[in-house]
Amino acid sequence: MIKNNQRHKKNPLKFLLSTTVKTLATAVATNTILATAAVSAVSLFSLSTANAAQLLSPSDQIIGGQLSDGQFNVGTDGLLLGSNNWPENELPEELINGAIGGENEKYLNFGEFNTGIIVTPTGATGGLGSIVSSIEFWVANDAEARDPASYEFYGTNNSIGGVSSYSIGDFSLISSGSLSLPSQRDTVTDTTGFSQIVNFANNVAYTSYMLVFPTVKNSSLANSMQLSEVQFYGTVVSETPAATPEPSLVISLIALSGLMLGGTRKSRS
Repeated sequence: MIKNNQRHKKNPLKFLLSTTVKTLATAVATNTILATAAVSAVSLFSLSTANAAQLLSPSDQIIGGQLSDGQFNVGTDGLLLGSNNWPENELPEELINGAIGGENEKYLNFGEFNTGIIVTPTGATGGLGSIVSSIEFWVANDAEARDPASYEFYGTNNSIGGVSSYSIGDFSLISSGSLSLPSQRDTVTDTTGFSQIVNFANNVAYTSYMLVFPTVKNSSLANSMQLSEVQFYGTVVSETPAATPEPSLVISLIALSGLMLGGTRKSRS
């Protein structure tokens, strides 16, 4: 027999909903912890790797374009100055074909500012995620004024392909800064050339990357941006880290629980 307190009658529907909501919230929280742990594990893996591997191959999917108003717009072949296009023999694929310097062995975009690429490494990674910790940039055969003077580097684990533009909101900024590419021109195609390497701290794996060049060395003399070759260096991870559950889902579950249970009170004698 219960004294001083009288058990309140439970609403079966509210009780069931309460239990379900709590279970879902616990599952979401658990997945969040697991995802965080996965990222931490990847961080330790990358820090313990002494030698960085080349991550880009000629067979990788690469898309040329220009970043404008938060959208990376895919470009096309063309010769229109001031527009997001390139000569048919100086297309984005030239940027990762392994041939450095020489005539036409470069990617040139007449959009000039905020032009760049989105690339998905697969040849060296087997389609797995990678942790990029440095980038090497090789100059082209002529026109130093067209050299990129700055860069922005982003990563994403979203699927790439089949659309005309990509939102910058789907990418995470990894590194950015100024560039000081060599003044020497690489007029003969080879495998060495003249380059600059940029190193940065990063411990997060991504499957695709956006590389944008906001400025060029001398905009008053340049009519485009050009670069002969780029290479990403880093490590391949055994599995791409799981996406962190959307925080709004947790908030919605908690709010729903509060609304449904708010009217249930214990009665006291």
